[in-house]
Amino acid sequence: MDEYFETKKKVEQKKIELKNLSDKFKELRSLVYDYKDKKEEEMKQLSQDYEGFKKEIEKNKEDYEKIIEIATNEIENFIEKANLGNPVQ
Repeated sequence: MDEYFETKKKVEQKKIELKNLSDKFKELRSLVYDYKDKKEEEMKQLSQDYEGFKKEIEKNKEDYEKIIEIATNEIENFIEKANLGNPVQ
């Protein structure tokens, strides 16, 4: 009889240990999924930031090219006016 109760007690202890392990596994799994979701959200945000920077760089490039074109035209006009005022002889 004592052996029966001792075995029953050990089985109950193992059940408790198994439940504790199961709870810890569930907690760990939840942490892993939370971490994964967080990293996916960060990757999405980084991708959006990248696309925004890419568009901003392209716009700045276009603006720079326009400024260079305007400056070039103004220099050419200045040179033409200067040449009209002092014709080469």
